[in-house]
Amino acid sequence: MEPFIPSLSQDQILWKKLKNGDQQAIAQIYKDYYPRLLNYGLKIKHNEDFVKDCIQETFYDLLQYMNRLGHTDNILLYLVASLRRKIFRKLKYDFSFRIDENIYTTLELTENSLEDSVDDKEWGLLRKRKFKTLIDELPARQKQALLMRFFLGLDYTDIAEVMEVNIQSVRNLVHQAIKSLREEVTEDFY
Repeated sequence: MEPFIPSLSQDQILWKKLKNGDQQAIAQIYKDYYPRLLNYGLKIKHNEDFVKDCIQETFYDLLQYMNRLGHTDNILLYLVASLRRKIFRKLKYDFSFRIDENIYTTLELTENSLEDSVDDKEWGLLRKRKFKTLIDELPARQKQALLMRFFLGLDYTDIAEVMEVNIQSVRNLVHQAIKSLREEVTEDFY
C-alpha cells in the first residue's frame, strides 16, 4: 500500500514557487489577484493612483523578502492583509485622509436581467440604491466585515486574521450588520 501524500493546493504550489524565486510565479500571482486587490483597496481609499502604488509596493515587498516569506495556503488572504496594512500605514501619515463612514459601502449587487420590463429595472435600481444607502449607514467595522465576507468571499477565520480580531468578533460584526439591515428593510423595499 502506498503512503498517503496530501495534495497541495494551487495556491500552495504557486507560493512555494514564489519563495524559490520563480519569476513566473509572481507574474501569475499578480495577474490572478491584482484586479481583486485594486477593487478592495478602492473601498478603503477612493484614489486609484494611491491604491495602485500600494499594490505595487506590496508586490515589491514580496519580491524583496521572498526568501523570508512564511507559509500560506490562501494567497488572496495574505495579499489582502498585506495591502490593508500598507494602506493604513501610509494613511496614518496622510493628514488629508479622514476615515469616514463611506469606505466600505460599495458592494456589487446584481441588477435585473435584460428580459425584465423597464419598470422592473427601475424598481431594481431603486432597491439597489436603497440597499447601498442602508449599508452606508452601518458602522465602519460592520461594513468592513460584510465587504470581506460577501464581496471578497473570505471565511470568518480569514476575516479575523485580516481585521486582527478573534473569530467570534467577526461573527458578531457580520451578525449585527445583517440584523441592522433586516430591521431597516421594510415590506415596501420589495
